[in-house]
Amino acid sequence: MSEKKDLFEGKLNIDDLERSVIEPREYGKEDRFRFQCYPGIPCFTKCCSGVRINLTPYDIWRLKNHLNMSYDEFLTTYTIPSSIDRTPLPVVVLKMQEDADKTCPFLQGPEKGCTVYEDRPSTCRYYPVGRAHMRKVDEPELREFYVMIKEDHCLGHKEQKEWTLQQWREDQGADYYDDVTKDWLAVVIKAKSLGITEFSKQSLDLFFMVSSNLDMFRRFVFESRFLESYEIDPETVERIRNDELELLKFSLQWLRFTFFGEGDFKVKDEAKARAAERQKLLAQARKKEFEARERKATEDLAKLKEMKGKK
Repeated sequence: MSEKKDLFEGKLNIDDLERSVIEPREYGKEDRFRFQCYPGIPCFTKCCSGVRINLTPYDIWRLKNHLNMSYDEFLTTYTIPSSIDRTPLPVVVLKMQEDADKTCPFLQGPEKGCTVYEDRPSTCRYYPVGRAHMRKVDEPELREFYVMIKEDHCLGHKEQKEWTLQQWREDQGADYYDDVTKDWLAVVIKAKSLGITEFSKQSLDLFFMVSSNLDMFRRFVFESRFLESYEIDPETVERIRNDELELLKFSLQWLRFTFFGEGDFKVKDEAKARAAERQKLLAQARKKEFEARERKATEDLAKLKEMKGKK
């Protein structure tokens, strides 16, 4: 078996490009390639092991619905916590089986194949294509392109079926997955482009909540002062209250706004005033704590001098 793959929603980092399984060529959406995978091909399902799959918010939503599970049940049963490569952003990774090959938990042998195929993660949909983002030293933005993954065991590349990259994305449903998660992906890409960046614990907790558990975000929206803080029209509130997919899209848009101020969310004036008052009180508390430490240090120093004087 080839070395372990480390794919993220079909996206590869620069280290991946150095691996022998990556064809040293950039593909655009109109570039063509030959590939076909189907039950009966000798290598069928061999790509379903030894792979790390970071799950996107939409991946989790599709899978937990397919399995008729709650978010908590799905996350506990099928995932382990991790982080996105070269960032502190927390995500969950699909938990592989404890066999020698680290097989996908949704694989039931080469005969049955994938038991969640219609709701498989976007990484699986893109394969054997890798979606890559890379920034040159003299370029301010990341550049998107595609690469071809050619593992020794995969015979699909020898088939005659021909595609453009865009035709493959449409056929596999990857284009729709990308559309749903575009705001979330924008946060991830920007975080990567900034390099080593410090995010507050609160920001990382919010990222994890939105990325992994929509039930938590729902409670955050409807059982806190969230709706008092933003100017959100009643139609949108009703839509996200009754349609889980709309709530998911809303959560990703809000995450992008929260992290980088991008989007059309508007904070109410009274919420801004409350936030400013909280910051003022926090600053006052920090000042008092600093002054108390200064007084304590002065008192300790005086006591020390007094003790030395008595000697």
